Amino acid sequence: MKDIGIWLVVGLIGVGIGWAILSGGGGAVSEQAPAFTLENLDGVDVSLSDYAGSVVILDFWATWCTPCMKTFPELHALQQRYADRGVALLVVCLDRTVDRAREHLVRSAFPTSNVLWGSLDEARAVKALYDVGGIPRTFLIDRNGYIRFSGYPTRVTPEEIELWL
Repeated sequence: MKDIGIWLVVGLIGVGIGWAILSGGGGAVSEQAPAFTLENLDGVDVSLSDYAGSVVILDFWATWCTPCMKTFPELHALQQRYADRGVALLVVCLDRTVDRAREHLVRSAFPTSNVLWGSLDEARAVKALYDVGGIPRTFLIDRNGYIRFSGYPTRVTPEEIELWL
């Protein structure tokens, strides 16, 4: 009977780990967000430090990433909901060329000023700085520059944002 209990606990732990992996994980973090500067799609240098005092949603995204294309409008709408309360959205674009991203954003009526690229190598360097394996991946950075969430974009909820306003 003890063996069944042990196997049941081991099985439940395995299911929990599997669910965390499949659902994209995510959760609370409390470390300083690494500083970076990238050129936006309008050709202007943008630094994370430009947003000191704001709550920043930092998303890693690409047009070739189907989940990214689905979650981007949701993140944009969420940021718009809280824009008047100091919430900003910065998107690090991981497309091979800037033209494809710009064309998609303009066609879909999204702004290009908050989408950062510089070059693929520069965008990948920021991706590495944030230890991003796969995309989409989103970070919520509080007004003091601390990462308060890291995970799948749809897990950034109004309740999560309101904790840091």
